[in-house]
Amino acid sequence: MDSARLEAFSDGVFAVAITLLALDLVVAGPGHGTLAHQLADKWPSFAAYFISFLTIGIIWVNHHAIFKNLSEIDRTLLFLNLLLLFFVVSIPFATSTMASYLRQGGADSHLAAALYMGAFEGMSIAFSLIFWWSVRHEHLKVQLAPGDARRATVRFSIGQVGYVVGIGVAFVSALAALVISGLVAAYYVFEQTPRRDAAADAP
Repeated sequence: MDSARLEAFSDGVFAVAITLLALDLVVAGPGHGTLAHQLADKWPSFAAYFISFLTIGIIWVNHHAIFKNLSEIDRTLLFLNLLLLFFVVSIPFATSTMASYLRQGGADSHLAAALYMGAFEGMSIAFSLIFWWSVRHEHLKVQLAPGDARRATVRFSIGQVGYVVGIGVAFVSALAALVISGLVAAYYVFEQTPRRDAAADAP
């Protein structure tokens, strides 16, 4: 399959998911207190929106980096990409739920935070499987030595540990789980495994 078609379909899904995030950014309007108070009261929505927007944006950037370095796309990669998109489109729902319950406290806020982190964990697993399958079946344009491949896979997948920790932390502090998701996103801003490894191994 032509990677351009897969990327075009994926780009459309990313665009819809990232747009849906903004639907929760509303204020009650005049007659419900000052605008400054309403904006301050909605800080969970803005915080969750920022982290989710950043995460989906990073997914899109790294998705492009991976697929431009593939020499072949097989049927398994197509299904793994669909699995990734399955979790991407769940992020707006998880974000809205997290924002709604973050300040409530109690069991609902913990469950909402765990759901939020769970969506990111599922996305991370699917993304790591795409990278692992590509390396394992030699679909990369520039092949990695076994040791380099293992290190690259670890670097690419390490976010899963953060999200798993975040799921556990969510049942103690929903806000702490949100912070962890932000830290994982910050890590992937700078982690560029496919491009860096390809450049390092290029003749």
